[in-house]
Amino acid sequence: MEETPSTMDPAKKWGVIYGLAGLILSLTIAMFDLATKGIAVQGFVFLITIGLASAMYFMAGKEFKNSNNGYITLGQGFGIAFVVGLIGGAIRAVGFYLYIKFIDSGYMERILEAQTEMQERFGGSPIDPDELPDFVKFFQSPEFLGISTFINVMIGALILGLIVAAIIQKKEDYSY
Repeated sequence: MEETPSTMDPAKKWGVIYGLAGLILSLTIAMFDLATKGIAVQGFVFLITIGLASAMYFMAGKEFKNSNNGYITLGQGFGIAFVVGLIGGAIRAVGFYLYIKFIDSGYMERILEAQTEMQERFGGSPIDPDELPDFVKFFQSPEFLGISTFINVMIGALILGLIVAAIIQKKEDYSY
């Protein structure tokens, strides 16, 4: 009886690839201030992000499936996608945090200015940042952006990972 190959090998490989590709995408978005360009640009970036994640989960699952004689269960596929998301999300979050904290420290200011401009455009009153409570200021910090990046990737890994696993699964046929 053959031994089942490890699901961790393709998951680690594709997790690193996903982390680096996601980090490049995040840095491109930050460098060109695409987050402040309007809803159409943000929607397009969202679709690219979903496509990238789905492709990485699919490729990792397909690599395992090929090494396992063409078989992969839903659980194996989901586990692989989850580990890919975990590794990729950690790389992306840490890299993005380091970028906005130490390299482009004005990024958060530009985001806050765009938020204020949109708020005023829709009739809201301007807010003095010094009057905000400390816990609200945390939500406008590079630290929170790094944490939320990781959380968003993990939520995507749960949802997209399950979808991709359901698509690529192929169980062995047992005859009784």
